[in-house]
Amino acid sequence: MASILHNLKENLRLQADVYAALYEFAQQKQEALISNKLVNLETITLNEEQLLRELSRLEKERLFWAEQIGNELGKPSEKLTLKELAAHFPELSGIQIRLEDLIKRLINVHESNTQLLQQALKIVNLTSSLLTQQEGTTYANPRRKDIVSRSRTHLLDRSV
Repeated sequence: MASILHNLKENLRLQADVYAALYEFAQQKQEALISNKLVNLETITLNEEQLLRELSRLEKERLFWAEQIGNELGKPSEKLTLKELAAHFPELSGIQIRLEDLIKRLINVHESNTQLLQQALKIVNLTSSLLTQQEGTTYANPRRKDIVSRSRTHLLDRSV
């Protein structure tokens, strides 16, 4: 049991390291979004993809170790949480706290990045709308408005 627990703890430590790296990339992504550096965004995204593949591999391994521990405890591995494991095995409590903190911080940065992207999309939609729609004043003479709008040319004739 000690070797299984050691392997699980090492796996969780490696996962925490990957989450820490993902957090750093999320912060870099936020800076790139704010400063509008698209090349940086592309590089960061490629790096994140590599880390996510590594995280997926580690998660499969973690499930194997959790199943081994579940068998020892007489409980299905899908019912075991890290909090419950830390209660049974106090040596896991430090890594549990670190993982929870990292994931909370990562979620917060992702939410901020999502808001930044949504704002950027609104600006693009507004710009596109302004380029494709005809202008008109609300209080203009209707006959005058028709004459003016027919004579105007627009950069784009429809939304892209």
